Amino acid sequence: MKTFSYKNTQIAYTDQGKGSALFFLHGFLESNSMWKNIAKELAKKFRVVCIDLLGHGQSGCLGYVHTMEDQADMIHALMSHLRLRKISLIGHSMGGYITLAFAELYPDHVKNLVLINSSARPDSAERKLNRDRAIKAVKQNNDLFIQLSVSNLFMPESLKKHQKKVDRLIDEAKQIPVQGVIAALEGMKIRPDREVLLHFGPYPKLIIAGEHDTIIPINEVRDQTETTDAELIILNCGHMATIEAEKETLRQLSDFLK
Repeated sequence: MKTFSYKNTQIAYTDQGKGSALFFLHGFLESNSMWKNIAKELAKKFRVVCIDLLGHGQSGCLGYVHTMEDQADMIHALMSHLRLRKISLIGHSMGGYITLAFAELYPDHVKNLVLINSSARPDSAERKLNRDRAIKAVKQNNDLFIQLSVSNLFMPESLKKHQKKVDRLIDEAKQIPVQGVIAALEGMKIRPDREVLLHFGPYPKLIIAGEHDTIIPINEVRDQTETTDAELIILNCGHMATIEAEKETLRQLSDFLK
């Protein structure tokens, strides 16, 4: 694990391989370790950078709200630190929201854009209320909130099949400071609509969605991508394609990035 200082905050990341740079952005309650197997394979042909986002993993918190733009600015700072001009961004869930924020703020630095179990749309009014309820739940019992939240990301059959990985994900998430959890929830709640980027972003776009994703429903993803040039791949999984359909996710990424 490497670190660099951003606004007096330590940001952790891994950097392996050589070639065109891929930046992997994990989701809410995750860390860069979720990309371990995928990164190892892709590092045979690319330079692969996996980042612990603000308030997650071994990266520190910047404040009490981490907007998607805050995270994108941090990614840009890391890109500059590594002296890279263009990067391909691969974002899972919240990481996808940050990928889109980066693409809006720094379009000239985007080579490819990949969203996995993510959405270009903002939170609905109901979803915003759920974020507020989640913040209350975190303050009351963070460990219970994490246990339930992580379990809800998977299809029921996946929970049994990948029990060890699910348990490890929960254990890692419990290490995230409460401030980091709440700052991410607040940031996701206020993110704007970026669907226009799927229509007019001048770079190749890949959307990987889960047929049984209860967090980002497949109908919503289909609706967003219908009249765009984004390639949509639907996998037999829930919200965690990177675990539930890891080999197929890797195959689709490899094919797209060629």
